[in-house]
Amino acid sequence: MGLLTTKIKSILDYYIDSSFHVSLCTICYVLLIYNQVYFSIEITDYIFYDLLFIFGTTYFAYNFIKFYEILVSKSKPIYILTWVFFILAIICLLFSVFIFFLFPLTKQIISVFIAFLTISYTIPFYKKYTLRSNPLIKILTISISWVFIIVVLPFIEILDICFLTYYSVVIFLMVTVQMVPFEIRDAKLDAYHTKNSVNIYGLKLVKKIGYILLFSILVFQIIFSIINDNFKIQASSLIILVIMALLIRKSTSNQFKYYSSLLVESVPIYWLIIDLLL
Repeated sequence: MGLLTTKIKSILDYYIDSSFHVSLCTICYVLLIYNQVYFSIEITDYIFYDLLFIFGTTYFAYNFIKFYEILVSKSKPIYILTWVFFILAIICLLFSVFIFFLFPLTKQIISVFIAFLTISYTIPFYKKYTLRSNPLIKILTISISWVFIIVVLPFIEILDICFLTYYSVVIFLMVTVQMVPFEIRDAKLDAYHTKNSVNIYGLKLVKKIGYILLFSILVFQIIFSIINDNFKIQASSLIILVIMALLIRKSTSNQFKYYSSLLVESVPIYWLIIDLLL
């Protein structure tokens, strides 16, 4: 039994550390929007290329950030598994570059902007300053990047401005809220390096902000349903707000290993499954 548990933990560690999980979550957000807009998911060639590109670029971006941190750190050794992750990331990048040249100009410009945010987030462009040097700018950068890769890139040519705005706002706020448990988890480690939001504003205030943002999503959905006759608030959206509130409530600095990286990160997976079932 102990050997089996160790094996499962090893698989989970690989699944999460390789950034496969976070890449899958971006795909689930995209599929969620498709399902809510069209009430079904039909994978056409158009959607398939979008999903491949989004998965590949997300996988590369997260591994690029981790690999760069290891390279600039003199105390972190580069393990064989790290090289495996990075080689897979390079393969994903090559596929993504191929798809990039199949995109229309609008999508190419959006892709370049996302790449710029990723590089600016990782590599100092002025002295030692990056977009994550300031905790608030770090959170905004991550949320904006996710909005562009999940909403703007795949839907700019097929959704009208109203629905594009709606999903951009909802995803921006939800991704920001998802970062609350991560900020709580990393508070002790970040206290010795770049201070995060919990170090600066305190645990209670950061949690309150998370609840306020969740309530803001609900209010925004109600207002949008009033001004747009073609929109109805999905039950799955209400359920996921409750789930996210509970995840914030249970977040502590001593949370178990997979709490943020698996349970919280999986919010788009829960949301998609609930939306498909209802």
